[in-house]
Amino acid sequence: MTAKANQLPQPLQEWANTNKPSETLIYKDGYWEQIIFVRDKVAGILAKDYEEYKIITQNIKVISTHYSKSVNLPVFQVELPDGTLFIMRYNFYDWKVSVVTQYDLKDVDFLGLFKPNKTINSVYCEGFPNKYVFKSFSENNRLFTIELGPEYHYLFMFFWIFSHKVLKNK
Repeated sequence: MTAKANQLPQPLQEWANTNKPSETLIYKDGYWEQIIFVRDKVAGILAKDYEEYKIITQNIKVISTHYSKSVNLPVFQVELPDGTLFIMRYNFYDWKVSVVTQYDLKDVDFLGLFKPNKTINSVYCEGFPNKYVFKSFSENNRLFTIELGPEYHYLFMFFWIFSHKVLKNK
């Protein structure tokens, strides 16, 4: 374990600035794309207003890391003011997302973004602490791990649905 890894959890922007990938890596731009997307877009989707946006962005942490395409990548923790927690990672192939929430999501239509009966094996949740790898959405819709497609719009749509069908109705 490197000295940098021992400093986790760490605020996202601080971690990102400390762990910039080498300029020689082909996927170095993908590093910044995912960090900026989670920091700016995901926080913006989930926030009810600018004040909450600031709180969410300040609370995005890197809790662990994993490697893909030789790039050291973050495992993100996004915590909402209501206690809802999202743990996620992107490896240039797909997104893995674990959700811990107080809300009953059984009637939320996620439009086929993920397979509700699929249990994701922890080996595919690279970098996730074991305590954040859960069963399928169908088994427990308040505590689950899912796989989303590789493009950012899959993650965007998942959070947009969560925000508009769950958070905005509370």
